[in-house]
Amino acid sequence: MPQAVKVCVEGNMVENPAQIESVLNNLVYALFAQSGQSAGVGMPREIGNLVIFDDPVAVDSIVKAPDLFRKNFSLISALGFSRFNTNDEDWAVRRTITQDRYLSAAKPAHEQSVAEIYRVGFAGCGASLANIQRALFAAAMNIFYKAFGLVPEIAPTAELLDRVREVLRRLQYYSWVTPTNAERNGAIHEAHKVIADFGSQLMADPRSAAEMNRFAEKARDIDGFSPIEEFVMNLFAGVETTVTTALWVIDRLGANQQVQERIHAEILADRAETPFTDCIINETMRYFPPIPFLTREVGADTVLDGRTLRAGQLVMVSIVGVHQNPAYWESPRTFDASRKEFMEDSFDRRAFIPFLTGPRMCGGARLGRLEVKEAVRAVVRQFAFSRADDVIRFDYALALRPASGLSVRVSRR
Repeated sequence: MPQAVKVCVEGNMVENPAQIESVLNNLVYALFAQSGQSAGVGMPREIGNLVIFDDPVAVDSIVKAPDLFRKNFSLISALGFSRFNTNDEDWAVRRTITQDRYLSAAKPAHEQSVAEIYRVGFAGCGASLANIQRALFAAAMNIFYKAFGLVPEIAPTAELLDRVREVLRRLQYYSWVTPTNAERNGAIHEAHKVIADFGSQLMADPRSAAEMNRFAEKARDIDGFSPIEEFVMNLFAGVETTVTTALWVIDRLGANQQVQERIHAEILADRAETPFTDCIINETMRYFPPIPFLTREVGADTVLDGRTLRAGQLVMVSIVGVHQNPAYWESPRTFDASRKEFMEDSFDRRAFIPFLTGPRMCGGARLGRLEVKEAVRAVVRQFAFSRADDVIRFDYALALRPASGLSVRVSRR
């Protein structure tokens, strides 16, 4: 990997943000470049010293064997521990804290309230991509907090989430480019600081404080448990992936006016079934998976897909590669808004895992799907999009966002 480039700010050596962005984005570009192709006999896919698995059958084996392939988030865990980066009984206890809230919030009885939150949010925002993005974040935060019986302070919470994202970007970078001790300590300090600031905000609200106490009581047998860390990581994961997917749908609608008008007409028809809308959402998650890859630590010596793996070894699961495997998808490297595998419901479930699968799949998958669909329905009712070009650019920091400053023009319908 490229070495970090340093710049001097107020006498301290700090990372060049452009270099961090370049390293992380190039990592994902490499996964896209390798996807949809055969590695060939004796030519395993690798990035750095990590073996990449992107065959749906092999990946299915990995994600369905959490005892053998254990979560390991390296320095990213400096931001805290949650259901997303723990294992065994620790994970099981953390899951019980939030899972019933996610399932309840995703029930059909709540669809109208979710739809109304997005409708009102878009009705009050200006016709620009930046305003729509802010409205998406505000709506997603409202829905997440509502699942726990809480109400967020939108502006300060959004600012804190931006800080979480930047901290995660640095920690992700240092998982690939070895930091100095000063760099490591600085990143950990920033991680602890943003969690502390989030905690101050949450504990200042009696309702939020009571919910954090519920978290703590549920996890009283976990040494060192932090309800703030658990809440923040759940919040970031839920909001960031939902907004990211909706933004990619907007991006793709702007690139294809015919598809956009077909989706608009389908939504205006207000029927229960919306096959074209469902298809483009699925195709968006296939082509731009919110989490493009993950790492696992091998728990014991094993053999998988012809590769000998040793205990303690880290391996990479390429969601991008799974989603573009040519044995499971027709023209996998093409974005197809009417993809027949989705329209005909003929796709192999092992080859489409935007929320993963198995016992450790995303607990908020149902709520996430509901939110994205209602967000898309609401935004397409109120806005039209166009693009000056169709050059795909992204920004990776744990989740795969469209790059800021894209040439998406917005107008009210």
